[in-house]
Amino acid sequence: MNEGIETTDLPTQDERVMAALAHVGVVWPTLGLVAPLVIWGTQREKSRFVGFQALQAAAYQFILILGMLVASVCYMCSFVIFPLTEGFAAPLPRAWADVVMCVPVLTLSCAYGTTMLTLLLLWLAYLGYGLFGAVMVFQGENFRYAFLGPWLERYLEQA
Repeated sequence: MNEGIETTDLPTQDERVMAALAHVGVVWPTLGLVAPLVIWGTQREKSRFVGFQALQAAAYQFILILGMLVASVCYMCSFVIFPLTEGFAAPLPRAWADVVMCVPVLTLSCAYGTTMLTLLLLWLAYLGYGLFGAVMVFQGENFRYAFLGPWLERYLEQA
């Protein structure tokens, strides 16, 4: 077992429910961030287990929000490509202009479809991992997200 945020006592039923609720917030992106923050703010002094799980869940969900923001910016930037390709095709004869316009549109359509499928699969994996964390803490396990959990634990030990 890892040291640090471990407690020698098993968490009570109330602590397990509060910690699980913090993790379940991952089901509602952006709005789900409120629950772990409220739980962390109200329970961190009462229970180290609940406090750590809620903080970890809030950080995990914040990463999702940042990922959604980056994906949105990339999506919006893709709209710049269409006017640019039209500008390149304008001086060409009509037959060639159609070909020049067709290639980027087909390429972007395929890239868009692949990207959306990939993002959907990533979101489902992200959601599943968050729900897995909820189940684990509901069962009384001291769950840690890969990379994030140990990093937060080191951060809290230094503070």
